[in-house]
Amino acid sequence: MSIKNSTTACSGIDWNSLLGLLQRLKKDGKHREYLLIGTGCYLGLRASDLLNLKWEDVIDKKELTLFEVKTGKKRKLIINDNLSLIFKSVYSQLITKNESLLGKYIFMNRNGNKLSIQYVNRILHDVFRDYNIKVQNGSTHTLRKTFGKRVWEMDGKSERSLIYLSQIFNHSNSQVTRRYIGIIQEDINQIYLDL
Repeated sequence: MSIKNSTTACSGIDWNSLLGLLQRLKKDGKHREYLLIGTGCYLGLRASDLLNLKWEDVIDKKELTLFEVKTGKKRKLIINDNLSLIFKSVYSQLITKNESLLGKYIFMNRNGNKLSIQYVNRILHDVFRDYNIKVQNGSTHTLRKTFGKRVWEMDGKSERSLIYLSQIFNHSNSQVTRRYIGIIQEDINQIYLDL
């Protein structure tokens, strides 16, 4: 929770830095962190929706259908091959011969309950610090903003991509999306740098 009248804006992660981070987390055996950051950045979900995912929703699936916690709207997402490999890799590390994880939360504590957003934010803060990832106020929003920024960059920083993202993020218009992923602030910063 933020202090009244303070700003707590966060930034996304550069995509190449993200890919390097995912490789290092996997190599270091940090399966939960690898899965959390990979899923968040490849799907661009709100934390509440991310933490509601169960293994049965994603294992051996090409698409994911969910009802957003915040809006109650039904949403269909495609699980790309990169994310599918992350799911399979972590699931194979966690599965035991006697226990199926399919009905369980992907991100759960020792008691089988889903993790809280506050706890996940602490995990992310520690990962960003320990792996020297440059991010402003790293949190679950960082993952969503990383997704948004990547989509925008992959489409040549087009207005079309902002329209798509505003639909994906359920923003009222593309200007809100532009602010959300930090494009406006970058443009303002560049004005000062160009003087």
